[in-house]
Amino acid sequence: MRWRRTFMAEVFESLLRLGLKACPVCGSTESLSMSPYPAILVDGEFPLDPDPLPEEEGGDLTFAVRIECTTCGHLMLFNAQRYRTGDARIIEDGITEEERPLRNRIHPRPPGAGRRHPTRPGTRSSTPVITARNT
Repeated sequence: MRWRRTFMAEVFESLLRLGLKACPVCGSTESLSMSPYPAILVDGEFPLDPDPLPEEEGGDLTFAVRIECTTCGHLMLFNAQRYRTGDARIIEDGITEEERPLRNRIHPRPPGAGRRHPTRPGTRSSTPVITARNT
C-alpha cells in the first residue's frame, strides 16, 4: 500500500506553499524527504489478546504523510485527511497504469533510470526530496 503519485504531488506542493522549504530543526534545504508509504497511527488501546476488537471498541486510525530530514532525523507527520478532496482515492496497492508516465507505458526503463524526483544518498529512489524553489 502506498500513496498515489498524484496525491503525493498535491501534498508536496501544498507543504511548499505553507512554507516547508527547509528542516525546522537543522535548517537543511535539501534533506527533507517524503515517504511514498502512509504512516498509520492508532488512537486507542492495543488489545493484549490477538483476537480482533469489537467495532465499538476499535478506536480511530489516522493515515499520515511522513516527512523526514535525512540530515538530523527530524520527523514530521501530516494528517492525510486534510489533503483529501471528496472521495478522491489517495492510496494504491501498486503503480496504476494511469499513473505510469506515458513514455514508460511504451518503453519501460530499468529501475532508477530517469527519476522524477531527486534523492539523497541512503534514501529510497522513489522518495521525493523537498527542495526550496524560487517562485
